Amino acid sequence: MRQRAKYGIDAPRVVRAYIVFGILLALPAVIDLAWPGSSLIPVPWSIGGALFAALLLAWAAVMLKSSLVGKMRVRDRLVDALDLSGSERVLDAGCGRGLALIGSAKKLTTGKAVGIDLWAGHLSGNNPDAARANAVAEGVADRVEVETGDITRLPFCDAAFDAVISMTVIHNIPSQEGRDQAVREIIRVLKPGGRIAIFDLMHTARYAAILRQAGLSVESLGVDLLWLWPCRSLFARKPEAGGSQGLVTASS
Repeated sequence: MRQRAKYGIDAPRVVRAYIVFGILLALPAVIDLAWPGSSLIPVPWSIGGALFAALLLAWAAVMLKSSLVGKMRVRDRLVDALDLSGSERVLDAGCGRGLALIGSAKKLTTGKAVGIDLWAGHLSGNNPDAARANAVAEGVADRVEVETGDITRLPFCDAAFDAVISMTVIHNIPSQEGRDQAVREIIRVLKPGGRIAIFDLMHTARYAAILRQAGLSVESLGVDLLWLWPCRSLFARKPEAGGSQGLVTASS
């Protein structure tokens, strides 16, 4: 029996904290309200505690749904936008456990989906073995490669990929300079006529500006309220070879 793919929960420590603190706040409040006088906590405090606990648990539920359902829908939209024919070489910049990587690989026949990441373990338990195991579970291991590397210094030659996808990754780079460099690296490794699909929590207006400065056409694929945050999806296309583009080549 094939094991199911496990793509993890975003910000798992935050979700866990919300659930734990929500339960710890809710229990004494519910006991006090159900059996008045059973504790020394004033009733108004119990009501406030119950409301705050409900808020924490509701937020945890939203975050869980965003990770388990919302991101799947966004992934499918981004992969569909890339309009893969099956023979492409696709890069997932910051692949994590392989959600977008494997979604792209499912559209390929003779092509290859390459994932690269620095594997921040606190982010959904990311590690290369998990990504490879998910590729096996989804039946696309023969179309997937997983590498370790920094998306601000991609270890690939210019114009190495037909398409690039990246989901909730670039915002984790702390500096604007680093984020700009990551976008420029994505542009550098993209072939003329290639497509880019990016989904992120913030800084997407800046990504769009960098893409346009490099001569790519950019459009919005929509805004999604995930993790109680308005997240935006972008689609960009690199001009064909010989077109007027003024492309920026990023240095390592």
